[in-house]
Amino acid sequence: MTVTNYTNKAIAGFSWQTLYKGLLMIVALVKISILARLLSPEAFGLFSLTLIALGLTESLTQTGINITILQSKQPINYFLNSAWVVAILRGFLIGSVMLGLGLLMQNYYQEPQLLPLISVAALVPVIKGFINPYIVVLHKNFRFFHDSLYRFSLIFVESLVAVGLGLITHSVWALVWALVASAIFEVAISFLAFRTRPKFVYFHSRGKAILENARFLSIATVFNYLNENADNFLLGRIVGTHFLGIYHNAYSLGHKVNYDFSKSAHHSTIPIFTQIAQHQERLSRAFLKSLLALLAFIILASLPLLVFPRFFVQLILGSQWLDAVPLIRPLVLAGIIQSVSNLSYALMLAKKEYQIMNWHLLSSLVLMVILIIWWGGQAHLLGAVLGILTARIFSFPLIVFGILRAIKK
Repeated sequence: MTVTNYTNKAIAGFSWQTLYKGLLMIVALVKISILARLLSPEAFGLFSLTLIALGLTESLTQTGINITILQSKQPINYFLNSAWVVAILRGFLIGSVMLGLGLLMQNYYQEPQLLPLISVAALVPVIKGFINPYIVVLHKNFRFFHDSLYRFSLIFVESLVAVGLGLITHSVWALVWALVASAIFEVAISFLAFRTRPKFVYFHSRGKAILENARFLSIATVFNYLNENADNFLLGRIVGTHFLGIYHNAYSLGHKVNYDFSKSAHHSTIPIFTQIAQHQERLSRAFLKSLLALLAFIILASLPLLVFPRFFVQLILGSQWLDAVPLIRPLVLAGIIQSVSNLSYALMLAKKEYQIMNWHLLSSLVLMVILIIWWGGQAHLLGAVLGILTARIFSFPLIVFGILRAIKK
């Protein structure tokens, strides 16, 4: 395939992913705007803690099935059956671990609702384990339009159910049952969309290839998860569920938008980068173009929030969420830094440069934990958010080193 073809596919992928994230941002803003007026900060705080249990167990048992299939020169059918068996067993393992984790978290946070909430959320990985692995063909074969449409449909269903149940229940259960509904929908659509379907057959050599790659990927996955969720875990204990709910929505408004756009770039570039990983000049050029495009886009998207944080908090969340206003600017800046890091991970994954990526994730995590505990204890939520921003800034040189190493190696 020529350089031009790869460039066109990268542009197409980024364009469709950007459109997808733009539509997703609209849906997310409408969803949060409605739910912020229906649910209390405590409800969002409890939901954040529920997501911690879900994400922690998923990251600890990460198999890297999709990354392994993308990196491999073998056709998808080679891994299909074994990947499905691994995913199903992993789903049941995650669900079982979540039940025990729910009991521990209920006692740790002194929140009686946590155990039933986490128990229902444990259905999500069990259900998702049955997703047809062939869905990765959309990503591997650069079918970005269909991939974006598929992913958007999942978020749309989850948002629709969350808002509908929120209007009925006015409780955190609306958010949790929406996760379950989205998981059921994802399994259904993954089988309805393709004639190629897996069978419950396991081939040891193929399963072994997946699990061996997972040894290195799982470290990065755990560190990445902790970087995204350690703040919620610590703040739930330091400031309580009410202020954790304030932080949750401030993060959704100020940080998550930027980070989601970087996920678009990561998602659309990683299959390109893996295809040209052995062609150093082409890889370097593709990465730098992607980086400049991402920076231009997220800086432009961030300017309104940086200039008018109070206006957007009142418009989207409502006047009862004004405690979130001082948190917006530092969260936006932290999101921009993490967005660059996230795109850089796509380059490092393509080159299988896991070591630098893991060191960056570890250093960022350690700094963030220390600063949240110290600064959060001194200056409450604002101190914790400034600690997050400071950790991202001080760990960023490792990303620069990793980029230079990957494009020069």
